[in-house]
Amino acid sequence: MFRKKVNCETTNLHEIREFLLSALDNYSVPLSQRDMIVVAVDEVCANRMIHSNSCDPTKEIEVSVSTQDNEKEVVIEIKDDGEAFDIKAYQSPAITDVIKEHRKGGMGLRLVKNIMDAVQVVQVGKHQVCRLVKQL
Repeated sequence: MFRKKVNCETTNLHEIREFLLSALDNYSVPLSQRDMIVVAVDEVCANRMIHSNSCDPTKEIEVSVSTQDNEKEVVIEIKDDGEAFDIKAYQSPAITDVIKEHRKGGMGLRLVKNIMDAVQVVQVGKHQVCRLVKQL
């Protein structure tokens, strides 16, 4: 298992991306899947930093990368102490509405769900944990 902690400033997203690339290379994740996983994790981390932790540099976010099922699945967990997010209640906006209203943002979670095979958000003690799974 590989782990990385950074404070909740978006300037640290590049550290998470570099960490992910290294960890996924260690697990021999194919290049095409590796890059897509990095996009999904980057989106979740940015959302957690901005919306759940208000980019507070005194708060931290931890990303862990592991495999399961004889390295047939990559599991990424993003853990922080920010505000809870109910992924089951969230409805992604329709793409046509986003285009019509010239909205910026709002499509990130849809992108994450399209890239990853499973997305779960759970509370573990005082921590919020977003668990992303990708079949290899």
